[in-house]
Amino acid sequence: MNKTQRLIQLMMAVNERMQFTTKEMADEFGVSERTMHRYLQELSELGMPLYTEFGPHGGFRLLKKRMLPPILFSEQEAVAMFFAFQSLQFYGALPFSAESVTALNKFYHYLPSDTKARINALKDRVSFWTPSRTQSSPYLEQLLDAAIAEQPLLITYTSKDGDKQRVLQPIGIYSSNGFWYFPSYCFQKEAILLFRADRIRDLEQAGAEYLPKDFQHYTLGDWLKTGHEANKEAATLPLKVRFSPEGVRAYERSNGPDEHLERRKDGSGYLATQIHPSNLGYFSNYYLSLGKEAVVEEPPAMVQWIREQIQAMQIAYGTVSQ
Repeated sequence: MNKTQRLIQLMMAVNERMQFTTKEMADEFGVSERTMHRYLQELSELGMPLYTEFGPHGGFRLLKKRMLPPILFSEQEAVAMFFAFQSLQFYGALPFSAESVTALNKFYHYLPSDTKARINALKDRVSFWTPSRTQSSPYLEQLLDAAIAEQPLLITYTSKDGDKQRVLQPIGIYSSNGFWYFPSYCFQKEAILLFRADRIRDLEQAGAEYLPKDFQHYTLGDWLKTGHEANKEAATLPLKVRFSPEGVRAYERSNGPDEHLERRKDGSGYLATQIHPSNLGYFSNYYLSLGKEAVVEEPPAMVQWIREQIQAMQIAYGTVSQ
């Protein structure tokens, strides 16, 4: 076994063991303690976060962040991995967003020059475009960690009634239409409800009096198949919009093809769908931006808000007296 292979195997052994002595590793790999100490020093220089503890029970301990051994990719696999990362670029908020950037930079840096050239050419021809509609969601990692650990959280949450504290246990997180959502068990309501991550104002672990719920056999996928539909039917508003031909084109440029949009022979269209009340503000602004090319019929609250904005603009431009 050459030195490189030995270092890779040692890296894998360290990741599995987390805590060990030089003698234990030397015996396992059949080398002297002096040689093993040199190998461990080389792993540390490569960036593996090893911590030395002294004393009768001392040795080496691996800090929380682990280093993965080298993985070999074919050129096609490398290109596929790069564009998998690139597909996330239009999200304004991501769990592990900083790590995603550094991972992409590392991955690209070590590619052969001809593979880099191919990726650079493809970047000008391929895009995973998502309409820009993003909200800041700084607690995504904490929500995800709590879902995995089944940890109740004390959250300050903003709703139409103002800021309130809730104790929630997230089931998972998912992104839809530019927003991050997290279905959670609400200890106050004793039910699984849907929440938006950008509405969290503060977050910490709940007290010991809130015993974790067991969701090991109830996944986010289960909720998306069943609970999401139930929540959707119980808490949505009807949205109906008439589009001119230009309005249809503008809508599809922003949102892509929509099965709820009925296209007519003259190029105009009619949209009949449902929206969650929490998204009322966004869609109100969106349809107002389309001007006369989109006329909202429902919900009444959106129609009234758009009328008020138009009237305020008329006053601002001096076309209507106050």
